[in-house]
Amino acid sequence: MARTTTAETITIKKSELKAMLRQVVREELARFAASPEEDWEIEEGSLLWQDLVELKKEIAGGRVKLLTHEQVFGK
Repeated sequence: MARTTTAETITIKKSELKAMLRQVVREELARFAASPEEDWEIEEGSLLWQDLVELKKEIAGGRVKLLTHEQVFGK
């Protein structure tokens, strides 16, 4: 999988990074879905808020293509 080049740096293939990111997103979504709280808010101006605003702009500009449920989670 990943080859370590120094104690603080690794070199990985794009496909490996993609798989890792998908796994993290799956775990976070599962954790979120298991949360008993139904209502939640993202604090305006927070890092997450800023990331979501930037993502919205990238989607509107056609620079990001969202994956379908099947593409992310399989059948």
